[in-house]
Amino acid sequence: MEIVGLILITITILGVYINAPNMLGLSKDNPKVKTVRAIQILCLIVIISRTLLPLLGMDKLFSPEINDKISVGINAIIIMYFGNLLPKIPIYKNIEIKNSWATGDERVWRKATKVFSYLSFFIAISMFILSFHFDSSKVTTVCQFIWFFNTVIIFTKLL
Repeated sequence: MEIVGLILITITILGVYINAPNMLGLSKDNPKVKTVRAIQILCLIVIISRTLLPLLGMDKLFSPEINDKISVGINAIIIMYFGNLLPKIPIYKNIEIKNSWATGDERVWRKATKVFSYLSFFIAISMFILSFHFDSSKVTTVCQFIWFFNTVIIFTKLL
């Protein structure tokens, strides 16, 4: 069943990658389309590597403590990467969004994405530092939940 989910999400990501210019209403050479496509490729790499690395035995290269820190570091880098990319993504005018501010005001969109970017960096750095003092898996889970909650708050209620 896990393989079916992996295949479906891979097909979906590739479909969004191919149709990104049409979804955004921009040309293929536009930097914003390239940013959206970079996000799709990163998601694809993360999803496929998360599935394949345990099968290849890569978790046996280092001690469990070092593997935990590497995992936390990779999660922190991904959070910072998405936090850095979001301000570069345009407002999706072709997609029906229930929040009128998200499609109408470019200034509010930029402000919200900038706040999200700063909070993403703070959460990622905190996650990495806290992983040295507490259980890495619990710290990662809590910080990812906070990051997701941050996303929901900023893009549904704030501003």
